[in-house]
Amino acid sequence: MKGPIEFLHQVQNDLGFIERAQACTSDKKRREFLRDEGFQFTPEELDAAMHSWAFFGRLKHVQEAKELRKAKRYEVFLKVTELNGQPMNNTVILDISAWGAKIESMMNLPLPDSPVEISFPLPGEDKQTPARLAGKVVWAGQMPISKRNHAGLKFYHSLDQLNREGKFPLEKVKSAIQKQHEEIAQKEFLSIKEFASTIGVHWFTVWRWTVDKRIHFKQVKSGCKILIPASELLQFHAPS
Repeated sequence: MKGPIEFLHQVQNDLGFIERAQACTSDKKRREFLRDEGFQFTPEELDAAMHSWAFFGRLKHVQEAKELRKAKRYEVFLKVTELNGQPMNNTVILDISAWGAKIESMMNLPLPDSPVEISFPLPGEDKQTPARLAGKVVWAGQMPISKRNHAGLKFYHSLDQLNREGKFPLEKVKSAIQKQHEEIAQKEFLSIKEFASTIGVHWFTVWRWTVDKRIHFKQVKSGCKILIPASELLQFHAPS
């Protein structure tokens, strides 16, 4: 049976799952749908999943989201400093493609069809001259379990075009992505489930520790893709 981590993954990556979920017209049918899809939740987890349907968005946005997903996406973890000219905290770009991006935030995000401009510094670059991208929100909603707000953005112009016009440092972005992936590959990391199993606690407890910043971690993608350095296990070892 599948649990919350699998649910998070399917919500983010399986548009067919989203379309089938949108066909449910009542809470009873939604529960039956989750059971038929192979999910098994505790009462608390089921309640969180039932409150997640806003994430699925309106049907008119599904096709546009499909088109965006055809472009190759790169998983990143780039901090957003401004959104529509307003300072942002705890907001990151989770993935980016030639025509769009997915962002995550603890703060409220614009509704679908809203215009949006994001600013973000590239790793190792001058934070006073951040990269900027403009477009519109295709879908938006709050993720279950984590309670974080997500939004899918579609850019007005492709990154290739902006790069040719000298308006976006595409090669620097690619270099930053490569550097992040290399840093993670060179170190030993554990998934949330592996970390929880090693110290004998439930995976949701470890996830809460990452939210509360009790342990250090690297997040290259939302949900289950939180990677914890193995060195963090030292704080749970009993002293000699």
